[in-house]
Amino acid sequence: MEKIFAIVSTILGSIIGAGFSTGQEIFYFFSQFKEKSFLYIGFSSILIFLILFYLVNIRIKNIIILVIFKSYILVFSVITLTVMFSAFGQLGKELFGINKYVFTLLCVVLSFAIYKHGLLTIINLNKVVVSILIMTIAFIFSKFIHKNTILFQFKNLNFHLSKDIFHNLIFPLLYATYNSLLAFPVINNLEERFCKQEIKISIAISAVLTFLLILIINILLLSENWIQTSQMPLLKIEKNPVLQFVLVTCTFLEILTTILANYMGLSYSIKNHKIKFVIIIVSLILGFNEFQELLRKLYSLMGYIGLGIIIMILLSTLILKDKKLK
Repeated sequence: MEKIFAIVSTILGSIIGAGFSTGQEIFYFFSQFKEKSFLYIGFSSILIFLILFYLVNIRIKNIIILVIFKSYILVFSVITLTVMFSAFGQLGKELFGINKYVFTLLCVVLSFAIYKHGLLTIINLNKVVVSILIMTIAFIFSKFIHKNTILFQFKNLNFHLSKDIFHNLIFPLLYATYNSLLAFPVINNLEERFCKQEIKISIAISAVLTFLLILIINILLLSENWIQTSQMPLLKIEKNPVLQFVLVTCTFLEILTTILANYMGLSYSIKNHKIKFVIIIVSLILGFNEFQELLRKLYSLMGYIGLGIIIMILLSTLILKDKKLK
């Protein structure tokens, strides 16, 4: 159980980044569906489970597809690093009034120092941060329920298929694709330390916890209209200074854990340390742009490309199996 907890924490730590822990990502991808949000959240969580379960069970043998896949992970890592660096700087500016460039540089220094200590340090950091974040969000949610400030609108839910159902499904699909590929390099590293069966069980547990966390955060965001204009909506939901401090601290640390996941993505794609250093510097410079704009434009773009990559891998697997049968 201790091993499962370590793996689950590490997988969640790669998914729960700046967009997740600030609420911005969940608001953009799910809150727009109002009372139907939980259906799309459930669909996305199932997809995360299926994609990760599929990727952990295959080995890409086609050289061309492997090169394309590694190239995508490389571009993916650069874009995610850019968004994370921007988020760290924006968080410092919005909550503490400190120059965002200073905070962004601090983020690079801290993340690189943690990464240098190895995978075990990353696993232990995730175990602590993910546990605290889950308990804090659960406690805040219970407070809101007790005060009857949560707006449950499920009674208005109609289960007929909307005419825009296929258009709407693209949002949870992009979210699931993006976050699955974000977690993949982490899982790839975990395979050196844990057995495949433990990882498979952990993927299933992670998908369930992801569903519950997104659902709770989404309900919190929908309950307060006034916070939805903030770049960090979840951090504004709680007035208690102690709980707000915990949320902010967790967000800082979760940004770092997501950056660490992307460092693993860089290591998966390229081995040259000098090239990796140049990529980190480029991501840092691009990260000086606005967090909200970067997240909304780049996450959707990488979701579309990632969807294409997964379809390509799936088709190549099916063709390979077909040839073996013949």
